[in-house]
Amino acid sequence: MIPVVFWKGGDMKKGENPFLCSRRNFLKKVLFGSLAFNRDFAVAAGYGREVYPAERIVWVSPYKVGGGFDLMVRGISPYLTKHLREISPGAKGGEVIIKNETRAGGQRAYEMVYAAKPDGYTIGAFDMAFAAETLMSKLPFDLHKFTYLVRVMNTKRLMVTYRDGFPSWAEMVKYARTKELKWGVGAVGRGLTIDSIIVKETVGIPARLIPWGGTTECMNALLRKDVQVALVSEDSVKGLLNSGEIKVLIVFSDKSDYPGIPSIKDVGYPDLAEKLGSHRFVVAPPLLDKKVFPLLLTAFKKVFNDISFQAWAQKMDIPLSPLLGEEAALLAERMINYYQRDLKPMLIKYL
Repeated sequence: MIPVVFWKGGDMKKGENPFLCSRRNFLKKVLFGSLAFNRDFAVAAGYGREVYPAERIVWVSPYKVGGGFDLMVRGISPYLTKHLREISPGAKGGEVIIKNETRAGGQRAYEMVYAAKPDGYTIGAFDMAFAAETLMSKLPFDLHKFTYLVRVMNTKRLMVTYRDGFPSWAEMVKYARTKELKWGVGAVGRGLTIDSIIVKETVGIPARLIPWGGTTECMNALLRKDVQVALVSEDSVKGLLNSGEIKVLIVFSDKSDYPGIPSIKDVGYPDLAEKLGSHRFVVAPPLLDKKVFPLLLTAFKKVFNDISFQAWAQKMDIPLSPLLGEEAALLAERMINYYQRDLKPMLIKYL
């Protein structure tokens, strides 16, 4: 049996053992040490048991404030907070802070999301058109590795002409077989121009693509009849459509919402229904925390089923087409593979 000795306290005198102390001081130290350990352990354990979300979520938007998909980001955000807290009782965070980062055509925003911790506190808006627009560039991140949470919407593409232009898609194609078509496009290397190349090459339409710098300039050229047709995003030309200044020749989707106007599927090119348009996603960093992933998916699903949110989207005239989780990821993979495998060789002679 090992004897226990105690230091008596006070100043240590010459020849005294420094390992001896008074019983009272020894027990006091033991007690205080135990309390400190329990306190630290409780804090650490409490931290480990934090309910997600425990802090603010930063949503990085590659768009200007109020423009493009940024409007949708701002519409979704309060509902995302609401439903995250509903499915995570006790959560003390979840407020969404929107950070607009437009540098380098949105690339800087994607870099920020890609490099963030995969803990669910950084998400981003992602436009799949970026994957096509940067085909000829070397990116500092791998598009395949983002965590694709949800495809929120897809902007519908239309082929349009001026009010007294071609009576139909069939007549336009017939004309192009005999005389080169004058086809207006926006800025070189951007989404609508790339989609125009895809249509021209896939359908085999003899046409001269004439760039105008942007949709507004292209529509002005169409109205002046400097060009005969243009490929546009539906949401960008609704005013001109409603006024009758331009008319639709074909809709690039599985079904057409325009009476008497065919869809691209109807005329024999069903693959173009998916490949054209701008698929807009919500993404997270690669390897998102496995416990956080289902919570975010459930919250987004509840957002899109929320009657108040649906009413807001309808009021803002924003078409929703949500795909969640695996469906969104598979779509993203198909689009990226298509751009890198099939589209890149097609674009080389144009860009």
